[in-house]
Amino acid sequence: MSNYVVIDNLDTRFETVKRGFNLRWPESENKSANYVYVCKTADEVIAAANYALAAKQRITVRSGGHCYEGFVSNKLAGEESTPLGIIDLNLMTGMDYQEDKSVTSPYDNSATPEKYKFRAATGNQNWDGYVTLFKLANRTVPGGSCYSVGSGGHVSGGGYGLLSRLHGLTVDWLSGVDILVPNSDGTQLIAKHVNLNSTGSDRDLFIACRGAGGGNFGIILNYYYEELPQAPQQVYLLTLSYPWSGFASKDQFGRFLKAYWQWFSDNDANWNSSDISKANGGLFALLKLQHRSTGNINLLVQYTGKDGRVDGANQSAPFVDFVNAMNAAAGVTPDVIHTPIYHGALPVQPKAIKRLADPVQDAQLMTWLNATQNINGSGENQRGKYKSCYQVGNFTGTEITALWNNLNGADNPLLNQALVQIDSYGGAINTNDETSNPTSVYQRKSLLKSQFQVYWKKPEQDAACIAWIRKLYGDFFADQGGKPYEDETGRYEGCYINYPDIDMKYMDSTQAQIDPEWLTLHYGDKYQKLVSTKRAVDPKNIFRHEMSIPTNIN
Repeated sequence: MSNYVVIDNLDTRFETVKRGFNLRWPESENKSANYVYVCKTADEVIAAANYALAAKQRITVRSGGHCYEGFVSNKLAGEESTPLGIIDLNLMTGMDYQEDKSVTSPYDNSATPEKYKFRAATGNQNWDGYVTLFKLANRTVPGGSCYSVGSGGHVSGGGYGLLSRLHGLTVDWLSGVDILVPNSDGTQLIAKHVNLNSTGSDRDLFIACRGAGGGNFGIILNYYYEELPQAPQQVYLLTLSYPWSGFASKDQFGRFLKAYWQWFSDNDANWNSSDISKANGGLFALLKLQHRSTGNINLLVQYTGKDGRVDGANQSAPFVDFVNAMNAAAGVTPDVIHTPIYHGALPVQPKAIKRLADPVQDAQLMTWLNATQNINGSGENQRGKYKSCYQVGNFTGTEITALWNNLNGADNPLLNQALVQIDSYGGAINTNDETSNPTSVYQRKSLLKSQFQVYWKKPEQDAACIAWIRKLYGDFFADQGGKPYEDETGRYEGCYINYPDIDMKYMDSTQAQIDPEWLTLHYGDKYQKLVSTKRAVDPKNIFRHEMSIPTNIN
């Protein structure tokens, strides 16, 4: 018997479970979901989803609940009268591991079923997945740092994190999926297993599951991996804090930003060098340009050698070189802080431990799993707005001015949780062979990946906070037409679909006209294949949200 739990507006749990991490959604009562189906097993998901479909409900899917927009919790405009049912996979957890590669899918009906080492249920959250993989197999996935993000959306959108320069994206390792999709007439949902050895639209569907984002084609039940990288043994973790007051001019600030990009430009080709003193794939940096009202500029660096250790001769040379290069460009000696680093802004500017003297001596030498736990915070549930970009070229004067003016202005209590986080990128990510190992991620040239963020607590602050981040983003991309289009300059590669921003779909904030380039902005030249796959797999557009893959190109 499929004992899924149905929670509706008569249930005292409903006000809680109808919401995800971002409390902006649902934006109103008339746009709220009507039902939440809590499922613990694949059979429960199949039964609940088919019940909801038969009841003429629009179905959305939730794994960890971290969707930045209202794709899961919000009814679509014009569909307010259509009941909305959320299929909640959060409790569908677990992992199978067999080193002899004997794991198979119950939905693989081929004559010779595919065999894998790992099966991970889609409801697993990052931290649980890391712990399980480490303890069972001494393996990991190069995924995100936020502990409570669910695999369902994280992996399907690409999945990257602090080990991605060393090991690539999570989808680069993904070998198969179990997915619930519409049957031929769209009256029922059926489970199937797809992988690179599948043929026709099934193979295309698997490639779409490798980076096109969640909620587009069906409900992913399980992820399969033939192999995964070894977990590092130890890392250096160093967090540096640079006060805004230390940057006396925009030019000094600009030199600091340019040096950040320049170091990765100069060293990225050596990410996997045979010379241990040059191999830098295990270096990942998060530059948090916090608004002055939020706190200082913080730079988090995690470093491990290509063999997963840091204690060999010359093994830490890239780490030392990077830290020294950043400090020389800043022209100011930063403070060292020891504190868990949240995904967003630091809730309180931490007290400095000391002034930096030596990168290695002042870093925290930690086992990798402990370091991962130390930086896996997501902060409190509140309201938020986000924007993103992939960056190929160095910062221009326009972009530096935009950051300087919008982040270093007068104190504003409304912006006490506002920042631009610029992550390192490249390395192994940019070496994936898209011919032999195709994904739906087209961004394979970028050196940096940025996330513009602002958080607040009260609904009446929505308009002001959203207006601020729109202005910052517009100022930053003023020379690019307002967005990180991949144009003739080749400086940008669009946006990350897992950091969705509904503004990217439209020409301006009125949302009166769709931007004809919005699919290209996220998927590059792969968008046409994704539309074709959508038409083949879900022609009735059962799985739809505000930025889902359309069945036709307008």
